Amino acid sequence: MTRSRSPARPLRRIVFAHKNFPAQFGAFGEWLAGEGREVVFLTQRAGAAHPAMRVLGSPDHRAPAEGTHRYLKGFEAGVITAQAFARAGAGLRGEGFIPDVVMAHAGWGAGTFLKDVWPEALSVPYFEWYYNWPHPDRTPEDGPPGEPLDTRARTRIRNAPLWADFSAGDRALCPTRFQAAQFPPWMRERLTVMHDGVDTDVHSPGDRGREILARWGVPEDAEVVTSITRGMEPHRGFPETMRALSQLQRRRPRLHALIGGEDRVAYGAQLPKGESWKARMLAELDLDLSRIHFTGLLSRSDMVAVMRASDAHIYLTVPFVLSWSLLDAMSTGCLLVASDTAPVREFIEDRVSGLLVPPHDVDALVARLETALDARGGGLEALRTRARARITGELDARRVIWPKKLAWLEASLAAPAGADVRPRRR
Repeated sequence: MTRSRSPARPLRRIVFAHKNFPAQFGAFGEWLAGEGREVVFLTQRAGAAHPAMRVLGSPDHRAPAEGTHRYLKGFEAGVITAQAFARAGAGLRGEGFIPDVVMAHAGWGAGTFLKDVWPEALSVPYFEWYYNWPHPDRTPEDGPPGEPLDTRARTRIRNAPLWADFSAGDRALCPTRFQAAQFPPWMRERLTVMHDGVDTDVHSPGDRGREILARWGVPEDAEVVTSITRGMEPHRGFPETMRALSQLQRRRPRLHALIGGEDRVAYGAQLPKGESWKARMLAELDLDLSRIHFTGLLSRSDMVAVMRASDAHIYLTVPFVLSWSLLDAMSTGCLLVASDTAPVREFIEDRVSGLLVPPHDVDALVARLETALDARGGGLEALRTRARARITGELDARRVIWPKKLAWLEASLAAPAGADVRPRRR
């Protein structure tokens, strides 16, 4: 990676680029603005705005062409998006705005051409996932992978937008070691692993709220199991969760479950139109629906209230990008029952800061949930405490992550081209 910069100076101006808003950058940008930095956020989210940052829309001018090769439709979509963000950047440059740093979400086009708009700026792409074959995130519910050569070829070319973003980067970020390990060595060796951070003031332990339980008709003395994900799909263990609850309901008459998320597939293969995993599970299982409460998407305050009311919080995932909700739950002091997979093990140690279960093993999940429920009010409180301590000690956004990230960016601005300024692990 090469860079062309004038002599170093402290970070004064930064541009974030992401198709969504606020996504991974919004809270950090707000904090930087509070520290006196000038922050601009380029996004494709319609109507996005923020009092501390200038937010500019960057809509695509067209969709990929019908005749584009099917392997290349995603790449063409990224190029079209890259054009939109480049036009927004060029407009800023025309106003005389020259940032010190451009940080862009990689792989979808947001930052692909911004180094060409601002060659003097430090370019920092943020990488989340590299597509490999065989896919590490396959689930038992996935169908056959298809013709091997076709599947391998499509998997490889899905990384083309990442290669383009990497070619223009001066530094590169990745949020977890597991995610960084998915990248080929020639990319991995240049990635700085640094998480986005957790708001530990918002996600903090508190009293078990009567109001949030009463809203869904949960008795105050109920045993409460919780699960919060974006969608309801095998990637996040929704079928296993529902199968486990079906068994637990028969054994524990006071059990209630609060299930957060939308009735859709957020990750993994889509179902045929009109079908959903929720509908499939309700048809497959004999469930007492008066004791399972589907909350839909939760506001931040309601999510924290649900986590505080939890006696056992389920987080299941295949080897894939870790959900923010797991770390939020740890910070809130939940008793976690989670998948024994690499992304989870990076943050939770079995029987130290949570209870881990083998992937896709419903009986083991039931047994661990019963262990957690049997320990209500004592016995496993140390796991909750250590989970919270792990987050506050290493991932507290305001006190640890954001100051470290700012220091890393300013060290990068001051360093010679190609110098390694990655923070050293303790």
